[in-house]
Amino acid sequence: MKITRFVRMQLMLFAIVTVVAMVVMALFYIRIPSMFGVGSYQVQLLLPTSGGLYQNANVSYRGVYVGKVDSVQLTDTGVEAMLTIENGAEIPASSTASVRSVSAIGEQFVEFTPDPEAGESGELLQDGATVSTDKVPVEISAMLDQADRLLAEIGDTRLRSLMDEAFVAFNGTGEALQRLLDSMVLFVDEANKNTDTTIQLVEQGAPLLATQSRTADAIRSWTRDVTAFTDQLRANRPEIGDILRKGPATASKSQELFESLGASYPLLVSNLGTIAKTQVVYLPNWKQVLVLYPRLVSSLITALNTGTTRFGPNVNFSLAFQDRPPCNIGFLPKEDWRWPSEQTARELPPGMLCRVPRNSNIAVRGARNYPCAEFPGRRAPTPAECETGYVPKPGSVDPFQSGLPFGLKWQPASSGTVTPGTPKDFDAEPAVYATTYDPDSGNFIGPDGKTYNAGAGSDEQGQSSTWQTMISGTVAP
Repeated sequence: MKITRFVRMQLMLFAIVTVVAMVVMALFYIRIPSMFGVGSYQVQLLLPTSGGLYQNANVSYRGVYVGKVDSVQLTDTGVEAMLTIENGAEIPASSTASVRSVSAIGEQFVEFTPDPEAGESGELLQDGATVSTDKVPVEISAMLDQADRLLAEIGDTRLRSLMDEAFVAFNGTGEALQRLLDSMVLFVDEANKNTDTTIQLVEQGAPLLATQSRTADAIRSWTRDVTAFTDQLRANRPEIGDILRKGPATASKSQELFESLGASYPLLVSNLGTIAKTQVVYLPNWKQVLVLYPRLVSSLITALNTGTTRFGPNVNFSLAFQDRPPCNIGFLPKEDWRWPSEQTARELPPGMLCRVPRNSNIAVRGARNYPCAEFPGRRAPTPAECETGYVPKPGSVDPFQSGLPFGLKWQPASSGTVTPGTPKDFDAEPAVYATTYDPDSGNFIGPDGKTYNAGAGSDEQGQSSTWQTMISGTVAP
């Protein structure tokens, strides 16, 4: 069979096109030279985890393809990925590598980003260089597992309630949501215009987020407390609604009250400030009162005998001998004393207290030994004397040193007769006498000192009786 020249030309043309196509495919698509290390160099990338990176994944610099991932394998410290990068790609050695994803379910690739401070000048990546990074994406499977656990904890009922509440919250707010989205777009555009400031803000926010991660337990506890608080609010919904309904009227009345106080309210606040300053000085005294007062009230309550009306309080009184005489120095003089029968009110001069010397053993718990709050270590009856010092008054504590009061005179002791306690003569048969008797034996003692029997209780002590004897004992034989 003879092939014509036209057919030979067609075959030669097809052969040339086939060879060119195969060469182009081998060079640009299959990248056979790169397989043998021609026109490329190797870079080792160390990762804590793969982050979904796989063999033959793309490698880009500033979003432009510059190579691919040759292999991904495990190491003792994490994952090692070998990258093949074209010789024409000039990547600074200070660049940051990160594993990124095209989308949430898309393929992963390696992205090199130059350091903004170092720029693109300086040393470039060379064959055999090693780059370490921990910027790997969160695996979508882990995120889906966490989302599934979250939905499982919420439950179908709560999830439906959440969706219903969200519908109620956002229903009819289309224009407001549109304005919110427009504002967010403007915000993102402004952030893109100020990239350096935005990056700095994000980097500075990392320590804050780290503190939130460290306080995760406290945040969970706070969330549980908020849940309990909201549950209580839900339980008290009628009361809260009543407060909200009556709140405006109450606030209006309160405003009218404060407006009516007008000029007196600032004066009251000023006076309260002065009182507060004074009370700060006497704070230890107030603390002592608050400590002792409950105990005093408790003691008084314990002393009251509330179980029966036959007895009085549970208190004891003791008779003391050789006690010190009462103090009369610092009080009214003897000539100003009144008879005890006078019970009308009387104006007395201030500052009356026992003004004996401080080392006297009379009225040691008197006002002269009050501790001074403003001057620790001093003791005086008043704040003024705390500053100037306590001054005792001279005199003797004997109230009758210069005679008896009210013009009375001393009388000698009487030597009269003593009346006997029991009369010698008595009526042997009085009309009526009252006395006690023994219910068991019926015996009682009469006014003449003799023992009589009331005619009851004839049974001997200690013997038991029956109901028949109780009846027959009352019947005369």
